[in-house]
Amino acid sequence: MTLLLACASNSLGAPDFDTEGAAPGNMRFAWIHGSISAKHNQDVRIQVHQYNAHTYILRQNPAVHWEAPFMYLLFGQDRAVLLDTGATENADYFPLRSQIDALIQRWKVANRVADIELLVLPLGSEASQVSGLTQFDNRANTQLLSPDTDTRRTWLQDNALDLGQRSLAVINTPGIDDAAISLYDPFNQFLFTGNSFYPGRLVIRNFEAYKDSLSRLNTFAAEHPVKWIMGGRIEMSDTPGIDYRLRSNYRPREHALQMPPELITDGYQIVHLINGREDIRIHEDFIVMNGVGRGARDYGWPSYTPRQYQRPFLR
Repeated sequence: MTLLLACASNSLGAPDFDTEGAAPGNMRFAWIHGSISAKHNQDVRIQVHQYNAHTYILRQNPAVHWEAPFMYLLFGQDRAVLLDTGATENADYFPLRSQIDALIQRWKVANRVADIELLVLPLGSEASQVSGLTQFDNRANTQLLSPDTDTRRTWLQDNALDLGQRSLAVINTPGIDDAAISLYDPFNQFLFTGNSFYPGRLVIRNFEAYKDSLSRLNTFAAEHPVKWIMGGRIEMSDTPGIDYRLRSNYRPREHALQMPPELITDGYQIVHLINGREDIRIHEDFIVMNGVGRGARDYGWPSYTPRQYQRPFLR
């Protein structure tokens, strides 16, 4: 039945993924930012933004879960992939499955496609990435590519994920999370880094592995056209060097989600400066933390900022 549906989808009219340079898209909007009283928050539980015809960005409401992770839904000719599944398992509070089903149905109608396979791929094993996985149990025409499973290894064995005329490069990026991977999408020229690199607190758990991961990302970004780094969370404010406190579900002035690829080089240089020591280094766009817990900055940890990254507004 799956093969018949795939053939039918191709015969009805295949979407076009041929572009010169990055596919155009829209990021001119504001993300929901939670509220002081989560109980009285009136925003949608999942904010959906259509970046372009074949790319959706979703965000979990900070009032539902303070980590407010991002998810990405990418469509190819043969299949779609959902990157990460949010921080909440209960569909009553976080209806991810129904939202994804609605977006897929909308895309099928717009592109005259009978059906399309869905891959659900967490970019790591942290709770903010895998909690919604169970909502997709028993969904028809769906593959769950959970971390550390044979199914995941089979799909990613060639360091590529083929969606049909839209192939994503796979880069192993452990160090914060042993299971972490990053993906490069040449269609949008996005580098999806999950919780390995984003505007927030980068808490290193395996220093040598993380240094190697940033080296790989830095080399990859130098050799491929990267428009933006797209991470899995936002923890920084729009004031350089200032992050929101842990478990804050009201963040009215956040850093932008998208980051220029040059910041990977900055991160790599900072990791070299740390050189395995217990330390916290503050960049205006992210914070690198090694040998300390995620909440260390909330407990008065001394801050040292290398001269080239010093700014006057450090918490």
